[in-house]
Amino acid sequence: MMPSAISATRENGITTISIDRAPVNALPPDDWAELHNLVTEASADIDVRAVVIDGGTGRFCAGADIRVLTEPQDEPAMMLTIVAEAAQAIRNCRVPVIAAIDGPSHGGGLELALACDIRIASPAATFSASGVNMGLVASVQSLVHVVGDTRARLMLFTGERFDAKLAEAWSMVTVVDDNPLAAAMAIADTIAKKAPLAIEAAKTALASATEMDGSDHGQLMTELFASLAGTEDHQEAINAFLEKRPRNFTRR
Repeated sequence: MMPSAISATRENGITTISIDRAPVNALPPDDWAELHNLVTEASADIDVRAVVIDGGTGRFCAGADIRVLTEPQDEPAMMLTIVAEAAQAIRNCRVPVIAAIDGPSHGGGLELALACDIRIASPAATFSASGVNMGLVASVQSLVHVVGDTRARLMLFTGERFDAKLAEAWSMVTVVDDNPLAAAMAIADTIAKKAPLAIEAAKTALASATEMDGSDHGQLMTELFASLAGTEDHQEAINAFLEKRPRNFTRR
């Protein structure tokens, strides 16, 4: 078994999950499982305010290790399932997850990026729904959700690579920055200083925005707003504003 290429560190309320499997971060199943575990652990840690996923200089994630697909499989869809589970862990994460993308985001790596709440890419980043190039298909729902049906069809039918400029125009990328990790950390730091219960409520509301009708989502927003209005953090925000001092949130 190869040593894991996935590791995590935490500082100032930010968990940084690093992917380091040269040359392009093509990951075997154990790495995808470890990514799932580390995201889940960060979500369960109430001292974590944001998560950054970093693929390193010149990389992000080129999907599944193709060598795995050449081996006999007891479950042919095993690789799809394990990538999907890691992506779902990101979507379910209690706090925002930010991707720092400095290279290929292809196949399962595209699914990984699309699962994140915010995607920061360098001009060197590329994006490809490359399943069709291997005689497979994946990332259909996530692509439609992020870029829309028409653009998703182009990516899924051609398997071609798209650059960061076009990805930004299609809202697949939030921001293009020469130093995506630094930009991602700056955003994570801003998030970490906000009222954590409000950030978590915003992520809950966003996850439901396209799944509920207007009336049901309005009711959810009313419930979230009322709950937040009764928190100590809400009162602290008001007091700090009036007293012109930094806020000290306690997640209560």
